[in-house]
Amino acid sequence: MIQIEMSGSSFGEYSGWSVGFLELGGLAPRGESPGLVAEVEAIEAAIKRRYGGMSRRALAGTEAAGPYAEHFGRHGRAYPVLLQAEAIASRGRKLAMADSLVQGMFAAELEGMLLTAGHDLDAFREPVELGLASGTETLPTLGGAAKAIPAGDLVMRDAEGVAASLLLGPDARTSIGPATERALFVVYAPPGCPRERMAGHLEKLESLAALACPGLARRGARTVTL
Repeated sequence: MIQIEMSGSSFGEYSGWSVGFLELGGLAPRGESPGLVAEVEAIEAAIKRRYGGMSRRALAGTEAAGPYAEHFGRHGRAYPVLLQAEAIASRGRKLAMADSLVQGMFAAELEGMLLTAGHDLDAFREPVELGLASGTETLPTLGGAAKAIPAGDLVMRDAEGVAASLLLGPDARTSIGPATERALFVVYAPPGCPRERMAGHLEKLESLAALACPGLARRGARTVTL
């Protein structure tokens, strides 16, 4: 499993957060999976039952999303997973994506409401570390724009730069694509998240990936507390 170092002796406002890592291989080739489609549809239906009719404010007050909504709110942002859940529950949005591996990741993220990022493991250039943003760094986002990373945000870096920001999301350079054969999933959980919840989420990520990837092989998993 890839070695990820902890940079610095303090993680500021992220002290006490948990970060889970899941490394999977054998991800190509992959394609549409009837089993994954059924699982995603079941998760969409469960989200509609659980959150249908709730306002965004009510959603932000739920046990699953509350700590995230509070944290993102302190930085003038909305919790993106909450917005996605609202779109499914209230507006009938579907989790339709071209890449079945990414679709499974988003489905697991929405079911557990745990912030999750997926990376192409072979795009990393070691050393890789978790640390705090300096305030001078930028992130080339999936949308194509380079955004300034707020000072003190939790980031993952490698030899080529920042690969993910908790507040801004993953970068474009290490994103999962059709040719991805090995992936690293990273889950960020606020203080108080039970270890069982994190472990169950990592298992869900793996089980949904297995539906899309017949040759899947688990290469390792671990959770650290900052």
